[in-house]
Amino acid sequence: MDETEMKNKFDFLDCLQGKELFAKLDFALKDGVHIQERGKQKELFLYLHRFCTTLAQYYYDFWGLGLEEGGTDLGTYYYLKFYPDIKSRIPLNHKHIISKENIIIGLLLYKVYFNDRHIELNTLSKFQRLIRLDYPDLKPSIVRLLAKARREKSTQLNDDRIDACIKNAFDEFNNIKWIEMETDGTFEILPSFHRLTKEFADEINSIDKILKES
Repeated sequence: MDETEMKNKFDFLDCLQGKELFAKLDFALKDGVHIQERGKQKELFLYLHRFCTTLAQYYYDFWGLGLEEGGTDLGTYYYLKFYPDIKSRIPLNHKHIISKENIIIGLLLYKVYFNDRHIELNTLSKFQRLIRLDYPDLKPSIVRLLAKARREKSTQLNDDRIDACIKNAFDEFNNIKWIEMETDGTFEILPSFHRLTKEFADEINSIDKILKES
């Protein structure tokens, strides 16, 4: 590889503020954050979008990771993905893997907001109360699924523990930017939340059946 090819391969470092932007972007992506064109992320998104090809090659060659693009008309987002057949060079203690219980909460949020059309849902407390009170027929199944994911007895999951599970999941969704949550608990579902439909399409399509059979 000659000097020109090497320079082109790392063109994302040569632009204005390239090193500073790359450092911020690299930390965010490796922490599991989804980058999208909004708020404080806008500058990083535009930088990533501009150099997407060479950044994708960098993460694949040096880290064994995929720089993935997702989204619909609602908005584009980027994130790093681990390939199961490629050994990642990211240490295990730095790999961001969403827990099973948080995936369950995510699937429930998708069901409530998109399938059941509770589009007025905009606070953590409303979602917690809705799961406790508005789905009495499904609540035992939800409890059993969460208990199984947590490797606990379902009898240990009272309403306070369920609320804590949901709060923990929402904190993680906020950290990786699936949602934008304020300190008062109000939240907005971001375009990247639809990554669930890419990773768990079968579960989303059969979520009601899964809950009834649990």
